[in-house]
Amino acid sequence: MDSLSNNTPTYGSQFPIKAFPKEIQRMVHQLHDALQFPIDYTGAAILYATSVAIGNTHKVQVKHDWHESAMIYIALVGRPGLNKSHPLTWALSPIFQRDSKAYKAFQQEYDEFKRLASLSKKERKEQGVGDEPPKPILKKHLVQDFTPEALVKVHQHNPRGLGVYADELASWFKNFDRYNKGSEEQFWLSNWSGKPIVIDRKGDEPILINSPAISVGGTIQNGILNDLAKDSRSQNGFTDRILFAMPDGLKKPYPNDTDLKPQLSQEWYFYLATLLDLSAATDDEGNTIPRLLQFTPQAKEVLKRWNYTNTDLINGAESESIAGLYTKLEMYLIRLSLILQMLSYTVGDSEREHIEADTVERAILLIEYFRQTGLRVHGTLNSTAYDKLNTTQRKVYDLLPDLFTTKEGLNIAYSEGMPDITFKRYLQSADLFTKERHGQYSKKF
Repeated sequence: MDSLSNNTPTYGSQFPIKAFPKEIQRMVHQLHDALQFPIDYTGAAILYATSVAIGNTHKVQVKHDWHESAMIYIALVGRPGLNKSHPLTWALSPIFQRDSKAYKAFQQEYDEFKRLASLSKKERKEQGVGDEPPKPILKKHLVQDFTPEALVKVHQHNPRGLGVYADELASWFKNFDRYNKGSEEQFWLSNWSGKPIVIDRKGDEPILINSPAISVGGTIQNGILNDLAKDSRSQNGFTDRILFAMPDGLKKPYPNDTDLKPQLSQEWYFYLATLLDLSAATDDEGNTIPRLLQFTPQAKEVLKRWNYTNTDLINGAESESIAGLYTKLEMYLIRLSLILQMLSYTVGDSEREHIEADTVERAILLIEYFRQTGLRVHGTLNSTAYDKLNTTQRKVYDLLPDLFTTKEGLNIAYSEGMPDITFKRYLQSADLFTKERHGQYSKKF
């Protein structure tokens, strides 16, 4: 690929749809034409759904004791009304259907469990049932509303892996301190790194999950992005762990009359079911034993070239936060390579034996897209109140003296066409102005 010939990352503004197998590309384009799904959002949704479907069944063996899963945290960013949620719902629909069937089966099993539990020992013996009928376990792939403890218990019963689906992603990270300050955020930092989860609670059984696999996907509005940086999340590497699908200059399209072919959703169900049907072996303790894929020699060379360039970018980064973003991309290149390899397997383009060189090259296209969107989010999170002013507000601000009276400010605002009432509201911004005393203000920039 041209983007790799000189070992230089590319910084495009559009989602690299060519990273997907041709069959998936066709589906993305048809969804865009018929349902007006933005390509960035559909592409991100497919990556997330594939990550959840893979779960803990497959990992990449990078080195002897270095294994990476397909786990990702991904956010679809955009203004309200830009069709963010629908692509996620569509991509996850095969998993929702699986979970719905599993829940119905669980209800029947639980009703039978309650019936048996209500019997006397003699009655259970007569029916050939043991003293303690086993309590059924709900098998599922997606969780939406949960407490941290409940999530870990669900994962304990579903070692294959889970996906947290948050239509409004802010509801995920805004609740981090709801139960125990700081602990849940640390949980998600550790989960992303694949560190074992150990839960010890008084009055409850301890839980150990040696190989956690909980992907996270959801939507977020541009105006709420700043909340991501609160509580030191921009300093501790939390935001660096999130991939952002963020179309540039996206506008709401006019309605059209193009209809979606019914077989398209059926095809996607078949592809994702191919992954969902893959089972993983377990050890004596119930831990999942994933199938390990290794990079081919050619793939290792492609990976090595990109890592050299990315290392130079890390060393030359203008800030620690940008260096942190670039560092996390190294892990994501491996994980996205696994996702793309398995996606190619579902459409019959490749096997699930190795990570191929072409797969790494296609993953690099995705990584460079997410580098660009990550930098845009970084700029938003680190921008000042002055940076966010519109043209008129900035002109007025620049013309104001460092120390000014309300009357002086009103005169300057009038000269730039800003109404009196608007300027007075403008003065109330504590991020821009300091009230020195009655009728007198100073600028902060």
